[in-house]
Amino acid sequence: MTDEHEPDLAVEGLLAVVEAEFGARLDEEGRANVRRQIERIVANSRALSAYPLTNGQEPDFVFTASGGSGGGSTARREG
Repeated sequence: MTDEHEPDLAVEGLLAVVEAEFGARLDEEGRANVRRQIERIVANSRALSAYPLTNGQEPDFVFTASGGSGGGSTARREG
């Protein structure tokens, strides 16, 4: 985790990408809004990454796509 006064490199890097692509369309309020959203995304990503999982853990459900004429897909719970 970074110090409150130290810039978060992940946030700064993602913000640089957004500014390079859309900077001409963003005013200061827009930049501040994008920064808050990026900070939230990075924080959520770190929280998910910190959740302990073993290598063999699988999702609680299995998704299978139907290749037939029925179109849709099905999800079923294992167990």
